[in-house]
Amino acid sequence: MTQSSRARLRAALSERLVPALLSRGFEGPQTITGNALLHEYRRRTTHGWHVLSVQLEKRGLPRFLLLFHTELLEGLERVIAHGGTVITGRLTPNPGTGSSSWFRADRPWWQRLILRRRDTLETETVERCIAMLKEVDAWWSNPVASDHIRVWPVNYPGNRSNPH
Repeated sequence: MTQSSRARLRAALSERLVPALLSRGFEGPQTITGNALLHEYRRRTTHGWHVLSVQLEKRGLPRFLLLFHTELLEGLERVIAHGGTVITGRLTPNPGTGSSSWFRADRPWWQRLILRRRDTLETETVERCIAMLKEVDAWWSNPVASDHIRVWPVNYPGNRSNPH
Protein backbone atom coordinates (compact mmCIF):
# COMPACT_ATOMS: atom_id res chain seq x y z
CA MET A 1 0.00 0.00 0.00
CA THR A 2 1.33 3.44 -0.92
CA GLN A 3 1.91 5.94 1.88
CA SER A 4 -0.21 9.08 1.83
CA SER A 5 1.47 12.44 1.31
CA ARG A 6 0.51 13.31 4.90
CA ALA A 7 2.24 10.15 6.19
CA ARG A 8 5.34 10.96 4.12
CA LEU A 9 5.34 14.49 5.59
CA ARG A 10 5.10 13.11 9.15
CA ALA A 11 8.03 10.82 8.37
CA ALA A 12 10.12 13.72 6.98
CA LEU A 13 9.28 15.84 10.05
CA SER A 14 10.31 12.96 12.31
CA GLU A 15 13.55 12.32 10.44
CA ARG A 16 14.73 15.93 10.07
CA LEU A 17 12.78 18.57 12.07
CA VAL A 18 12.41 16.63 15.32
CA PRO A 19 16.20 16.03 15.65
CA ALA A 20 16.78 19.75 14.92
CA LEU A 21 14.40 20.67 17.78
CA LEU A 22 15.89 18.10 20.16
CA SER A 23 19.41 19.37 19.39
CA ARG A 24 18.20 22.84 20.46
CA GLY A 25 17.29 21.47 23.88
CA PHE A 26 13.57 20.86 23.35
CA GLU A 27 11.85 17.83 24.80
CA GLY A 28 8.86 16.21 23.19
CA PRO A 29 7.80 13.30 21.02
CA GLN A 30 10.61 11.56 19.17
CA THR A 31 8.38 11.13 16.12
CA ILE A 32 5.39 12.88 14.58
CA THR A 33 2.85 10.08 14.29
CA GLY A 34 -0.87 9.48 14.40
CA ASN A 35 -3.67 11.87 13.57
CA ALA A 36 -2.97 14.57 16.17
CA LEU A 37 -2.77 18.08 14.74
CA LEU A 38 -0.46 19.55 17.41
CA HIS A 39 2.87 18.13 18.54
CA GLU A 40 4.38 20.12 21.43
CA TYR A 41 8.04 20.59 22.32
CA ARG A 42 9.25 22.40 25.45
CA ARG A 43 12.54 23.52 26.93
CA ARG A 44 13.17 25.10 30.29
CA THR A 45 15.11 28.36 30.51
CA THR A 46 15.92 30.66 33.42
CA HIS A 47 13.07 32.96 32.30
CA GLY A 48 10.42 30.35 31.64
CA TRP A 49 9.47 27.62 29.21
CA HIS A 50 9.97 27.91 25.48
CA VAL A 51 6.99 26.12 23.98
CA LEU A 52 6.99 25.22 20.28
CA SER A 53 4.25 23.28 18.52
CA VAL A 54 4.25 21.70 15.09
CA GLN A 55 0.70 22.17 13.79
CA LEU A 56 -0.50 20.01 10.92
CA GLU A 57 -3.27 21.15 8.58
CA LYS A 58 -6.68 20.01 9.84
CA ARG A 59 -8.09 18.59 6.58
CA GLY A 60 -5.22 16.15 6.05
CA LEU A 61 -3.29 18.14 3.49
CA PRO A 62 0.51 17.74 3.71
CA ARG A 63 1.08 21.17 5.29
CA PHE A 64 2.35 22.45 8.63
CA LEU A 65 3.49 25.52 10.53
CA LEU A 66 5.27 26.24 13.80
CA LEU A 67 3.61 28.06 16.71
CA PHE A 68 5.59 29.22 19.73
CA HIS A 69 5.44 31.25 22.93
CA THR A 70 7.18 31.59 26.28
CA GLU A 71 5.45 30.49 29.49
CA LEU A 72 6.30 31.42 33.05
CA LEU A 73 8.04 28.66 34.98
CA GLU A 74 4.82 28.36 37.02
CA GLY A 75 2.92 27.60 33.80
CA LEU A 76 0.27 29.23 31.70
CA GLU A 77 -2.39 28.58 34.34
CA ARG A 78 -0.98 31.42 36.47
CA VAL A 79 -1.40 33.92 33.61
CA ILE A 80 -4.91 32.65 32.91
CA ALA A 81 -5.88 32.97 36.60
CA HIS A 82 -4.23 36.33 37.33
CA GLY A 83 -4.30 37.97 33.93
CA GLY A 84 -1.56 38.95 31.58
CA THR A 85 -0.40 38.77 28.00
CA VAL A 86 1.42 35.99 26.20
CA ILE A 87 3.18 36.90 22.96
CA THR A 88 2.73 34.17 20.38
CA GLY A 89 4.71 33.60 17.20
CA ARG A 90 3.92 31.71 14.03
CA LEU A 91 6.54 30.61 11.49
CA THR A 92 5.41 30.25 7.88
CA PRO A 93 7.39 30.59 4.65
CA ASN A 94 4.85 32.92 3.01
CA PRO A 95 2.66 35.80 4.18
CA GLY A 96 -1.03 35.14 4.68
CA THR A 97 -3.41 33.54 7.10
CA GLY A 98 -4.66 30.49 5.19
CA SER A 99 -2.91 27.16 4.95
CA SER A 100 -1.63 28.08 1.49
CA SER A 101 0.94 30.25 3.37
CA TRP A 102 2.08 27.26 5.47
CA PHE A 103 4.99 24.93 4.79
CA ARG A 104 3.42 22.73 2.15
CA ALA A 105 4.55 19.51 0.56
CA ASP A 106 1.69 19.53 -1.93
CA ARG A 107 2.10 21.46 -5.13
CA PRO A 108 0.00 24.58 -5.87
CA TRP A 109 -3.25 23.97 -7.78
CA TRP A 110 -1.89 25.34 -11.05
CA GLN A 111 1.07 22.92 -11.04
CA ARG A 112 -1.27 20.01 -10.40
CA LEU A 113 -3.76 21.13 -13.05
CA ILE A 114 -1.64 22.64 -15.82
CA LEU A 115 1.69 20.83 -15.41
CA ARG A 116 0.08 17.59 -14.16
CA ARG A 117 2.63 17.41 -11.32
CA ARG A 118 1.29 15.04 -8.66
CA ASP A 119 4.55 14.43 -6.78
CA THR A 120 5.00 16.01 -3.37
CA LEU A 121 7.93 17.77 -1.77
CA GLU A 122 8.16 16.57 1.83
CA THR A 123 11.95 16.64 2.19
CA GLU A 124 12.36 20.04 0.53
CA THR A 125 9.55 21.52 2.64
CA VAL A 126 10.97 20.28 5.94
CA GLU A 127 14.47 21.47 4.97
CA ARG A 128 13.05 24.92 4.23
CA CYS A 129 11.55 25.03 7.72
CA ILE A 130 14.82 23.94 9.33
CA ALA A 131 16.65 26.72 7.47
CA MET A 132 14.22 29.24 9.04
CA LEU A 133 14.72 28.01 12.62
CA LYS A 134 17.39 30.69 13.09
CA GLU A 135 14.56 33.26 13.03
CA VAL A 136 12.79 31.34 15.80
CA ASP A 137 16.06 31.14 17.76
CA ALA A 138 16.33 34.95 17.60
CA TRP A 139 12.63 35.40 18.45
CA TRP A 140 13.00 33.86 21.92
CA SER A 141 15.12 36.81 23.08
CA ASN A 142 13.26 39.46 21.06
CA PRO A 143 9.67 38.37 20.30
CA VAL A 144 8.96 40.62 17.32
CA ALA A 145 7.83 39.93 13.76
CA SER A 146 10.44 39.04 11.14
CA ASP A 147 10.46 37.95 7.50
CA HIS A 148 8.69 34.68 8.27
CA ILE A 149 7.32 35.16 11.78
CA ARG A 150 3.94 36.71 12.51
CA VAL A 151 3.40 37.82 16.11
CA TRP A 152 0.26 38.57 18.11
CA PRO A 153 -0.57 39.03 21.79
CA VAL A 154 -2.97 36.73 23.59
CA ASN A 155 -4.55 38.66 26.47
CA TYR A 156 -5.95 36.91 29.52
CA PRO A 157 -8.19 39.08 31.71
CA GLY A 158 -7.72 36.88 34.78
CA ASN A 159 -10.32 35.40 37.04
CA ARG A 160 -11.83 38.42 38.80
CA SER A 161 -13.55 36.24 41.39
CA ASN A 162 -10.17 34.86 42.48
CA PRO A 163 -8.76 37.30 45.10
CA HIS A 164 -5.28 35.70 44.95
